[in-house]
Amino acid sequence: MKERITRLTGLDTSTAWVRTFHSMGVLILRKHAEEIGYPRDFVIYDDTDSRGLVKSIMKESGINTDVYNPGSIAEKISRIKESLQSPEDFVKQIESEMDEKVALIYQSYEKALRRNRAFDFSDLITIPIYIFKKNNKVLSYYQSLWQYVMVDEFQDTNKAQYEMIKLIGSVHKNICVVGDDDQSIYGWRGANYDHIYDFRDRYNAKVILLEQNYRSSRVILEVAHAVVEKIPGRMDKKLWTQESSGEKVFLINALTDKEEANYVVSRIDSLLEEYDYKDFAIFYRTNAQSRLFEEELLVRNIPYRIFGGQKFYARKEIKDILAYIKLIIDPFDSASFERIINVPKRKIGEVALEKLKKVASDGKTSFIDILLNVEKNPSLSRLPFEALKELGRILEELREEKEKLTPMNFVKILIDAIGYKSYITSFDEDGLDRWSNVEELINSIKEYEDDNPGALITDYVNDITLQSSADEIEADDSRNYVSLMTLHNAKGLEFPVVFICGLVDGLLPHASSLYSARDIEEERRLFYVGITRAMKILHLSYSESRMKYGELLYQNPSPFLNDIPEEFVEEVDLFKEKKDIFGWQSKIRKKEEEDIDDIEGNGELKIVEDISDIKVGDKVYHHLFGKGKVAAITKNFVTIVFKDYGKKVISGNFLSNIEVVSS
Repeated sequence: MKERITRLTGLDTSTAWVRTFHSMGVLILRKHAEEIGYPRDFVIYDDTDSRGLVKSIMKESGINTDVYNPGSIAEKISRIKESLQSPEDFVKQIESEMDEKVALIYQSYEKALRRNRAFDFSDLITIPIYIFKKNNKVLSYYQSLWQYVMVDEFQDTNKAQYEMIKLIGSVHKNICVVGDDDQSIYGWRGANYDHIYDFRDRYNAKVILLEQNYRSSRVILEVAHAVVEKIPGRMDKKLWTQESSGEKVFLINALTDKEEANYVVSRIDSLLEEYDYKDFAIFYRTNAQSRLFEEELLVRNIPYRIFGGQKFYARKEIKDILAYIKLIIDPFDSASFERIINVPKRKIGEVALEKLKKVASDGKTSFIDILLNVEKNPSLSRLPFEALKELGRILEELREEKEKLTPMNFVKILIDAIGYKSYITSFDEDGLDRWSNVEELINSIKEYEDDNPGALITDYVNDITLQSSADEIEADDSRNYVSLMTLHNAKGLEFPVVFICGLVDGLLPHASSLYSARDIEEERRLFYVGITRAMKILHLSYSESRMKYGELLYQNPSPFLNDIPEEFVEEVDLFKEKKDIFGWQSKIRKKEEEDIDDIEGNGELKIVEDISDIKVGDKVYHHLFGKGKVAAITKNFVTIVFKDYGKKVISGNFLSNIEVVSS
């Protein structure tokens, strides 16, 4: 970066500080840590160290780490610190039992850091702020040292980072920030795009709009603007380019998510005469979506690389389940046994594991037999008999039934029997994403069943093992490959040809965002970021159905697609003249579309406080989804068909967002 500045300006940058917030904080602390009683040779804890310390504190405090995830709590503490709240500040804001646990752990965590003469990543910014506020002489030194301050990617700053900027620039006010509120997509980790608006107003700052785009065609920019301009309160700007209009955006409607993946990879294959592999990128909202595209790419022998994550069959949760299956098929498989014996946790340490393996080393006794008879072996006398015998019973029963069960039912029974969902969702802060991958594995098995009638679980595992073995693409940055990644990982990159896939309601916007207007706006910005990665050709794809845990479910297209003007779109409808795979569901869909025509109502609005306040047929207004009509009511849920968002099932806990339109 320094070299680029020198090259562009001709100025000497040898004394300039060109650093991240965290690296700048380290240098400040190396010089001033003694201000708070720390030595200058302090240690820095990375995220793994922080999680380990939290876990240790939880065990000492008797807090169940199976119920409360140490990784999630460490992440929560980091967010609290970056919002500049001390343990004492947070105690005053406790609202739940979870908050009580976090507050207790946070206090002990801070004491342990000090005892260990350590700072975590959050401290590298928050502690210099504390020192600046405590010692004006230190602050004045840095205000004098840094007469001019420039901050890049300002929309991604958190509260602590913004506070540091304000402190350093409070005297000279020579501050330049560069950011784009339309690209703020990290709110879930503390970033706050409101800092852009606050900075503008606080300093009466001169706003310079950088609207010329040197990457994308005019059509792509028009589509991007149509999506993002719907966000209220955003800075009024519109990207433009001197590039040609370019091709229309391709909107692909497939019957199933498998057909969607097949078309995307076929399209890449057809464009290889004009482009190299490295020119293509496939974006999706969640990591679990990569599986179908990986399989299609492998079939066509197209090299690819997953960015920001592992390939599907290399992910921990997938390898766990496959190891269980392999052990059931081959009870002498020591590698699989070693992987699963503590998954979920069964309190088997290294010494105990070695004892179990030693008993099996004669090659005559299977691991399943050892588990079933564990209490009869004197050398295993101190092991948890009941947990191991129960595991042995599960494995033996499934082994006996493996040729009678369909592969999907076999794996579903296995997952339920060992309590894997509870284990993996609480494994770390990515637990829910990990479970999504397990669901996708079930989808893979179901597809295999459909393609191979009469196949057994043994056949599936053999097939998938061969497929995974063939998937050995060098991790070399110079290699020519198709790039696969989530939309979050796409930020800052560009590709001539882009596919944004899985554009259905519940994925984009993600289901977790649907009860917060601010979160839905961030999902919209995420879509915008994906669109603006495309240079020449952009494809947007969705399917009429998706597999979820082995079942085919109907789904609605993303509502964001409704905002794209037809003049910029070329539709590719793979759904036409296809067999109706939903039967009665398609009739319901048609009926919903007919009902929606009669949704207008101009009466007074009455807030819904209880499910008893509404009835089937009522016209309603929802604060996020707009106008709709009540289609069904149960004890705890209301099904509403919305004019712009389709059918939604809303919990009784969220009825305050609904108002009934009186006739």
